[in-house]
Amino acid sequence: MTTPLVPSDLLRIVLCADPNIQADGAAVFYRRAYQDREADETRGAIHRVDRDGADRPFTRGTNDRLPRPAPDGSALAFVAERDGAARIYLLPFAGGEAAPLGETYPKIVALAWSPDASRLAFVATAPHDPLSARAYHDAASGARHFRQLPFKSDADGLLDGTRKHLFTIDVATGETTRLTHGDFDVASPAWSPDGKRIAFTARIDQPETSYALADVCTIDARGGEIGRLTNAAGPAAAPAYAHDGREIAYIGHLHGDDGGGRFDEELLVVPVAGGAPRSLSAGLGRTVGDHLASDLRGGHAPIAPVWTADDRELIVPVCEEGATVLRAFARDGTATRVLAGGERHIFGMSVANDGAIAFTYATPTIPNEVALLEPYGGERTLTGLNPWLAEKRVVAPVRYRPKADDGTVLDGWLIAPAASTEARPPLVLEVHGGPHAAYGATFFFEFQMLAANGIAVAYGNPRGSQSYGHAYANAIVGKWGELDASDVLCILDGALAQGTFDTARLGVAGGSYGGFMTTWLLGHSDRFAAGVSMRAVNDFVSEVGASDIGWFLENELDARMADDAGRVLFERSPMRAAHAIAAPLLVEHSERDYRCPIDQGEQLFTLLRRLGRTNTEFVRFVDTGHELSRSGKPRSRVLRLRAIGNWFVRHLEPAGAPAVPDEAGALFRPLAGEAEPEPVPAAR
Repeated sequence: MTTPLVPSDLLRIVLCADPNIQADGAAVFYRRAYQDREADETRGAIHRVDRDGADRPFTRGTNDRLPRPAPDGSALAFVAERDGAARIYLLPFAGGEAAPLGETYPKIVALAWSPDASRLAFVATAPHDPLSARAYHDAASGARHFRQLPFKSDADGLLDGTRKHLFTIDVATGETTRLTHGDFDVASPAWSPDGKRIAFTARIDQPETSYALADVCTIDARGGEIGRLTNAAGPAAAPAYAHDGREIAYIGHLHGDDGGGRFDEELLVVPVAGGAPRSLSAGLGRTVGDHLASDLRGGHAPIAPVWTADDRELIVPVCEEGATVLRAFARDGTATRVLAGGERHIFGMSVANDGAIAFTYATPTIPNEVALLEPYGGERTLTGLNPWLAEKRVVAPVRYRPKADDGTVLDGWLIAPAASTEARPPLVLEVHGGPHAAYGATFFFEFQMLAANGIAVAYGNPRGSQSYGHAYANAIVGKWGELDASDVLCILDGALAQGTFDTARLGVAGGSYGGFMTTWLLGHSDRFAAGVSMRAVNDFVSEVGASDIGWFLENELDARMADDAGRVLFERSPMRAAHAIAAPLLVEHSERDYRCPIDQGEQLFTLLRRLGRTNTEFVRFVDTGHELSRSGKPRSRVLRLRAIGNWFVRHLEPAGAPAVPDEAGALFRPLAGEAEPEPVPAAR
């Protein structure tokens, strides 16, 4: 007999990421992560899984990552964090202990072997340079001196003027050489086939008001002048040399300074000798990379293209209609084909010399696994990371395709309440963030938790979502709260048509842009009995000035603060209709959220309470940013799930659920069938 999936089950899920297959295809190395309840941290080490499925730990640290097998099969290089510092380690395949290589750094964010396995290129934090830096941090007091934008990011917090630069290290001697200098960050190093040059991406000499423009650059592996192969026509990431050395493939687009997702990311190729980039994927009309939203993993770092051994094709993940698949694109741009498809979410890959592909994937009922695609096309899953889920109520969603008023086909999924005894159960409509992200064929813990507790969940991809082409994603620019709101309600109506639900017990929830839409709908519709607005944008004027990506909101709303002193931004804000919100509303936010700063939640909560809306409550978290639901502290993520579950249980009253007390702290209490709360970890 199965039991409900409850918030604390999140701590039992084992995660996999960053698969890297040996050159000869003998084994796959991947990062395997788990939640440490006592330390209230996410921990991880590197595992090795052979082609026959034998899976075992390969390193013994608590934060080991970036596993990179040497091209000659001699050793595994990886990064380990010890006592707050990062260092490269080598572990010989022939046996022995992992040995440190080089010095420690506050952060190491990328690692790549030279073709002859004699050196490693890596990207790490470089010493602060006051002559070029735009910021300074007085560590003793915490005071900072800023001279340019940006001055903060949700990923890195308040900036301190240090940069991430490119280094190489000799494997035999440990001698380290710094290759780049200046007020810019380096990303994604890739060696040329002859080992003489290294490609990378960077935003060099861009104005402080530019946020997405980047270039593909190269530098001599011994040091020297940086050469730029592109002219900052758009974003650029994850370069990869062809085996013949004549071209470099990368991920980006050529539509200017916009990295927010309204333009499809493309597979681009640029000649090393000079010339204009060309797109291999534009004709497909889908976005390259992974854009599916999940609450088990955060971020969507671009995955570098992989050239086939004969250089005739390039392999990349492509997000298309709510799934992420692997595709091969012909180098001459004439064709594309699916290598690994289906209704699933592929979020990592690596290719062996013989063409075997290791990849990580998830489905709506499987959190994640490592799989192998053989050169002949056969596929098998190598791991079984979460067998305990067989004891839980996990429901496969039903997909439906409702039509908008103008005939546009939308996309939606419905998860029925597990083991419900109600003929007409309650239903919650979930709205994704972005807005240019996408829901789809991946595991979403929050949805399964609600369904396991008797509440149906509908979710989908209104216009604005990625994975359906540029026109679909771009359709809501300047129309937030109009076309998108109509599409969201169409997805709701499509879900209601799939079964029998109690329309007097409908809820709405979402985070970031989904939080905006939740606040907006509650102020413009009386269809919902309760809502949860999470890390939302509620006031566009303050958001533009305080967010780390205020430029994005101006682009999306087609309204500039400088044009009219923010009048259009003010008028279009959900706060202008907050006085009309009558349904019980839970506001959730994080104190270190620099993407949607916490005043966005504070303003909404304060206004509603001053208007006498005593059914408005506020849950706030510390020491975490915008990515709380995906990568925040384990205990905070559990408490967040409990708050959502308890709020909807209280106000939608699914059959059999015990009443939730109307008192402070009640939203953090365990749900039905859940163990008593874990003790709060001691301060560290």
